[in-house]
Amino acid sequence: MCVSLLFAAPTAAQSAGAPAACGPTARQRSIRAGRITGSAPAIDGRLDEPIWSTAPVTSGFVQQRPDPYAPGTDSTQVRVLYDEHALYVGMRMFRRDRSRIAATVARRDYSGYSDWAQVMIDSYHDKRTAWRFAVNPSGVQKDALEFNDGQGEDLSWDAIWDASAHIDSLGWTAEFRIPLSQLRFSTSHAGSDGLAWGIDFLRDDASRNERDYWAPLPPDGSAMVSCFGTLTGLSGVASPQRLEILPYVLGGDTRAPGNAADPFYSRNDWSTKAGADIKYGLTSNLTLTAALNPDFGQVEADPSVINLTAFETFFPEKRPLFLEGEELFDFNIAFGLFLPNGGQQAQPFYSRRIGREPQGTAPDSAVFSDSPSSTTILGAAKLSGKTASGWSIGLLDAVTRRENATYTDAAGQTLESPVEPLTNYAVARAIKDFRRGQSAVGMIVTAADRDITNPALDVLRSGAYTFGVDGRHRFGDGKYELTASALGTWLRGSTAAISAVQLAPGHWYQRPDASYLHFDSSRTSLGGGAASAAIARIAGNWHWSIDAHVRSPGFEMNDLGFQQTADWIIGGAELAYLRFKPGRVVRDWNVSATGSSGWTFGGERRSTGVALSGGVDFVNNWGLFAQMGQSLSALSIDALRGGPALRVPANTSGFLFVNTDQRRRTYGTTEIDFSTEPGTGGRSLTISPLINVRPSGRTELSLGPSMSWSRNPWQYVTQLPAFGAAHYVFSRIDQRVAALTVRASYSFTPTLSFQFYGEPFIGAGSYSSFKQVSDPRAAAFSSRFHTFTPGEISYVDSTRSYQVDLNGDAEPDLGFGNPDFNVKQFRSTAVLRWEYRHGSTLYAVWSQDRSAFDPTGRFSLGADTRALFTAPARNVLLVKMNYWLNW
Repeated sequence: MCVSLLFAAPTAAQSAGAPAACGPTARQRSIRAGRITGSAPAIDGRLDEPIWSTAPVTSGFVQQRPDPYAPGTDSTQVRVLYDEHALYVGMRMFRRDRSRIAATVARRDYSGYSDWAQVMIDSYHDKRTAWRFAVNPSGVQKDALEFNDGQGEDLSWDAIWDASAHIDSLGWTAEFRIPLSQLRFSTSHAGSDGLAWGIDFLRDDASRNERDYWAPLPPDGSAMVSCFGTLTGLSGVASPQRLEILPYVLGGDTRAPGNAADPFYSRNDWSTKAGADIKYGLTSNLTLTAALNPDFGQVEADPSVINLTAFETFFPEKRPLFLEGEELFDFNIAFGLFLPNGGQQAQPFYSRRIGREPQGTAPDSAVFSDSPSSTTILGAAKLSGKTASGWSIGLLDAVTRRENATYTDAAGQTLESPVEPLTNYAVARAIKDFRRGQSAVGMIVTAADRDITNPALDVLRSGAYTFGVDGRHRFGDGKYELTASALGTWLRGSTAAISAVQLAPGHWYQRPDASYLHFDSSRTSLGGGAASAAIARIAGNWHWSIDAHVRSPGFEMNDLGFQQTADWIIGGAELAYLRFKPGRVVRDWNVSATGSSGWTFGGERRSTGVALSGGVDFVNNWGLFAQMGQSLSALSIDALRGGPALRVPANTSGFLFVNTDQRRRTYGTTEIDFSTEPGTGGRSLTISPLINVRPSGRTELSLGPSMSWSRNPWQYVTQLPAFGAAHYVFSRIDQRVAALTVRASYSFTPTLSFQFYGEPFIGAGSYSSFKQVSDPRAAAFSSRFHTFTPGEISYVDSTRSYQVDLNGDAEPDLGFGNPDFNVKQFRSTAVLRWEYRHGSTLYAVWSQDRSAFDPTGRFSLGADTRALFTAPARNVLLVKMNYWLNW
């Protein structure tokens, strides 16, 4: 059934152009480009050259918000010209009150409060992908890649193009010059009238919070590129050959606290580095990108977190090398269905694995050691693009260096120990479009191959591979979508490496109550699989979806991908109603209900939950979103970290988000998260307000304080052997966390700006009421644990540890350290960025880290803050310059 749907022939309505989900006039929108026969217009923001008067004019913009499909409040006109080198777009934005034009001065790719004139070009004409170019009244440029028919956006994509704007008595004008070398297109389908591309224009009026489109898009965001109008008349156009080289040089100094007796410590650690990025157009629409010795010193640090689970924390990619073109490798194995423990982040390609922190450490015998904080990327190459026959292709290969830790032993010898092997990472992704992008099939292959020659690294897999296929099919005139995927994984390595996977979080092959699992310490390979399917209505007022997902216990893709859990069989459904017709008070609103339930492959019920949510936007531009969820008592296979499944309590949770009018100079948001376990006394509350201030058209400040309180009566502590059996120790933890995210920016010009990011973070956890698991599946929470009495547990102050006498013989049977903690951390980055010529940038970066740890669960905001900012600091200062070369 799925195969027949996937390759079903389009109906006449479907093949005629834009689907019914688009605006009412999207099918008819068309503009013809005028050919430049003489001099091209100067890009000064003024449309006063005679050549502009020869170009056809189009108008008739309609709103996407606040009043969908109503005419734009003020008129907008567009003209398009071209020559053999570039496409030129001129836009006239009429404005009755010029004083309300928002002309913010900001750095490139600014996404805050401002008016914008934008053009989006589907040069592939695949109804799925578009290049977005935007300029504001101050000449600030923004560009992005839109993909998956507007369901994804890549703001890291930066092209080399020109734009300017000018404010006059009628409003303001914008002028674009977009070199053909920055677009990707094929000339093989050119007709007698030349090429035809998809195109749309939009205008943002910030003071009215209004967005107007030339080819109307649906207010629910269900379609985008498939709704574009058509640009015609591009005759005699050829995609030029492209070669771009971006070499860089970097110099910096790191000053950090250290031990003067450490032979590897130097108060000043000076460094220099050089490398280059290369782009070469192999064909008109396939590009080869390579990076030699890349550097990411200007990238903002990850936020601080406290993770008391068994699973890795997911952090998004921030490095430009991997951000650009990441949409080509997207392969969502869960299709948005909520899976606990990070199911939504599961993906076969997680680029942060490349250049990761080394996975090995110096030997225990080391007195002093020096280990790299990240693995050096020797080089990376990527081939990407879309062929004329509708194939989207993405190939990436990267090699990371063998890394060693240098250390001294007790005898004073200087030795080396491997901490990361020489590794090759490879990803291949291909997608074939059908029916003008309404259907597609795709595949993905990933491989991580490690050259493990030292027994110290035998615990790492020597090879890890995934292979997957996926497909999507829109039908019912674009209102419905069917999606499906299947993915298999295979690992090879030493018996130690494969045993480590079987015993790892999420797999738990050692579980004593899982008869369907068998831990095999002699294995040298392991395979697994996952599959998903979903059918959904994605357009109109009523939206719904039905989803299913399975993931076998042996499924593992963390060598080059990301996952937290395995062993799932889960299904769910969602029903939503969206209303976009503005009234006197409410502009739009929505409400939805979801439900899901999941099991292990052994039939144990892992989760059952329902949720109700709703949101409303008011005509005064305030907004509100709220959600309430209820999960039923279920079995957790993760709670005992390889022990038997534990029945976990029912939980009620809620979320509230409120935003004020973002048109004001001072505006804000507030998020409130809470949860409660009525049967245990467990609870949590997090309050996160955010205040944004625009003192001027060049300056922005934001303060995001956050405070959370939580009590968990069944926090895992440790697992200890006694009397020939494993004993699982839990406790109550009372935890408090305070953080403040500070951002500030000042733009001297659109090409010279300063940004600051800082986050002080303080968290403390106090453990009490220690207990051990006695009956993990008991119906009553109190029957699942035995709480140690004062006669059974004692605290040894000299060793900061607890001792437990289980049999009353006055001899300790269990012992574990005091798990109380107080962590403090401050991370900041200050960047001065100057784009001194097109594509060429000079960075000056100062970053600082401070951290401190106390083995106490006491929390004092004032005392902890003082201790944090008096802790020794690690300062890094670097200057980096690159220079864009183009042939």
